[in-house]
Amino acid sequence: MPFNLDNALLKSFIAISETRNFTEAANAVGRSQSALSLHIKKLEDTIDCKLFSRSSRSVLLTQQGELFLGYARKIVALQWEAYIKL
Repeated sequence: MPFNLDNALLKSFIAISETRNFTEAANAVGRSQSALSLHIKKLEDTIDCKLFSRSSRSVLLTQQGELFLGYARKIVALQWEAYIKL
């Protein structure tokens, strides 16, 4: 099923994956923590897959999240490469 992956959603996902912390990730991408939470919910709803396992003390990638992270990084890198080449 085709779907639209918003670049901002991917960047939020990557930031959370790298920092393992919503607050730090929000600071890194210049958005509020609540905005990042909404981004992740929208992304998970879009791809119909849970990407993070959350607890009060940690944020960990699920197995599907680990797999998706590689694709997200490639998509963002290709977008950046296309922008630079044009």
